[in-house]
Amino acid sequence: MGAYKSLLNIVVEHGFYSSGACSCLNFHPTEQTRRIFENAGLLQRKTSCGIQIVYDESRLEALKLYAEDRQEPLCFEFKVYSSDPQFRSYTEPFSELASGIIYLDNRAITAAEGKISLSAFEYVSKADLKKTDSDELKNTIHHKDRLLPPLFVLKIFAETERFSHIEQWLEAELTGYSIVFNARQTFWKYYLLGNMARKSSYIFDPDNQVEFDTLGETSLPDQRVALTFRSTQSIPLNEHYDFRFQLKERAPGGGNVLINRLPVACITQTGREVVAEQRMVVSEIYINS
Repeated sequence: MGAYKSLLNIVVEHGFYSSGACSCLNFHPTEQTRRIFENAGLLQRKTSCGIQIVYDESRLEALKLYAEDRQEPLCFEFKVYSSDPQFRSYTEPFSELASGIIYLDNRAITAAEGKISLSAFEYVSKADLKKTDSDELKNTIHHKDRLLPPLFVLKIFAETERFSHIEQWLEAELTGYSIVFNARQTFWKYYLLGNMARKSSYIFDPDNQVEFDTLGETSLPDQRVALTFRSTQSIPLNEHYDFRFQLKERAPGGGNVLINRLPVACITQTGREVVAEQRMVVSEIYINS
C-alpha cells in the first residue's frame, strides 16, 4: 500500500448555517462506485463540509485503466441524504418540489467566484430537477429509492466532452467542486395574545434591517383574537439570528418597550398566505402573555 493523495474534493455550502459550511449530508456511493473504489484503490473521506476522494499512489495504474475504458466511462455516483430530518424545510428548492429529484454532475460545470459549481446556476435550484425516469436517473433510482428518495443524486465523470478531468485531478489543476444551497425565505408573522395584544403596539427593529406592518386583529381557530404583524420583506431562515426585534407601545416620547427581544422564527412552524397578490410562505410566531 502506497501513500494516499487527494484526487478531488466536493464542498457543500449552505446559507442556513452561520458558518456557511453544510456538514449534515451523507454521500452514499452506488454499488458500481463502491466496486470502482475497491478495485482502483480509492477511499472516500467525510470532511467538515462535504467529502474528499483520495487514491493510493501504488495503485494509480488501476485508476488510469478505469479512466481509459471507453465502454464504461469512469463515473463516481452518489445518492446524498441528510442526517438532519428538517433539511428540506429550510432549504431551497426542496420545499417547492412536487416530484422528481435534484440531479447534479460535472458535465456542464460553471465557475462562480473561483468555485467550480455542479449546479446549473450558482445555487441549486429547480433548474437541476430531473424526473426519476430521465436518462440521468433511470439507472440510478430504483423502487426503494422512490419510497425513501435521496435529497439529490451526484455524478462526477472523469471524461466529458469538454475535459479529461482525470488528468487534471492527478495534476491538482481541477480538484474542487462546489454545491451551494440557498436557505428558504419566509415572511415573519407575529401573533400577539393576552395582555400584549394592545392596539397601540408595534414591532420595532433597532438595527433598521426589517420593517413590520400592523395587520390588525385576526380570529384564531380556537376563537381567540390575536393582534398580528408581518414583515414587509421575506427573511432567509438561519440557525442563529442576530435580530433583536422589540414590541413597543406608541406614546409620546417614543413609547414604552413591552418586550425587549421578541422570539425568532422556527423552521417547523410555517403557513401560507397571500402577500402582494402572491401566495407566500409565512413563519408564524405566537406570543401569549
